Amino acid sequence: MSERDEAGIGAADDHEDLIAAGLYDPSAPHAAERLELLLFLADEVGASIPELVQADEEDRLLSIAAFRAIRPEARFTLAEVAAEAGTDVDFAARVWRAAGFPNPRPFERRFGPADVAMFELLRVGAEFVGEGGMLQLVRTLGQATAQIAESEIALVRSTMEAPLSAQQRWVDIARGYRDVVASLFPRVVEALDTLHRHQVDAIARRYVGSTPNPTNVVPLAVGFADLCGFTGLSTRLAADELGRMLADFEAVTGDTVAAAGASVVKRIGDALMFVTNAPGVACALSLDLIEACGRARLPKLRAGVTFGDVIVRQGDFYGPVVNLAARLVAAAEPGTALTDESLQQRLARVRGRYTFVPAGRLELHGLTEAVAAYQLLRP
Repeated sequence: MSERDEAGIGAADDHEDLIAAGLYDPSAPHAAERLELLLFLADEVGASIPELVQADEEDRLLSIAAFRAIRPEARFTLAEVAAEAGTDVDFAARVWRAAGFPNPRPFERRFGPADVAMFELLRVGAEFVGEGGMLQLVRTLGQATAQIAESEIALVRSTMEAPLSAQQRWVDIARGYRDVVASLFPRVVEALDTLHRHQVDAIARRYVGSTPNPTNVVPLAVGFADLCGFTGLSTRLAADELGRMLADFEAVTGDTVAAAGASVVKRIGDALMFVTNAPGVACALSLDLIEACGRARLPKLRAGVTFGDVIVRQGDFYGPVVNLAARLVAAAEPGTALTDESLQQRLARVRGRYTFVPAGRLELHGLTEAVAAYQLLRP
């Protein structure tokens, strides 16, 4: 008996089985390419006709081979994986939701040995920092890994699947997805471990000299920057042009922030937030960002910078200092950077790559009192 017979698609009647299942129509456009894909999934991947029918209904025929490789040993329910990890199912459910996933159905077998190890780790971690602290970390990990996964999928779809799909090379797409998962995913995990160690080393240095406290308040310079007129541009530009502009913006600003020794906290489309424990660096960096975007022929950038005590929680930053920086960038004119009086007084006697020019008292949204603002300029 051949492999195809064992898979439930006989060599003599595989076309008839596929036709009967509604998977294949010999008279349809690109029938040969679809048949090649279906036979690859049956012969090389080992998918049965019911699996192919379900994948077709869910519009994931091209990715079924990759999904099989991503989770090859999913055999536990949530209750079973919790028992294997030595914890209770309620804790496991809270962890799963904190990571950003809906509660699995009681009979759903989507967990494997790697999940057992993960839940064991979280159970032990909760003994040290408490369940609340552990769930807080899981939320951050869930958000970070979701962003990584989103980036990976978008990259592969745009650079690999799109050109192959235009040529109806569907079997090459399915094979490519499978090979990416098998060849690159294990190495991505290794790269993440390496980068994580570097990030811990770099960010820990930011805390040197600050006193630990229960709410993790740290003195930091906070900066916001955004492209002016982006909303209008986004309605006029084609999707590929807009995508190239955002890619250029991310590359230019990311390199500039990194070169200054600061950190990008987050991006929201045409805007970014950065932090550093050196207020002078933040001031110079805001001007560097404006000039770098100008050299890259991007729309004019504007920035707002402040310094003071900031609450650091789950990889994000909170407090009046952050709010003020966000309000200042909204008030800045295109191509300018604003700061407040407290930062000007702190650095007025420092001879750096910037100087302060009074910009008047500004009524900023959400603040009860006008703010004495200063524009940053090159000396």
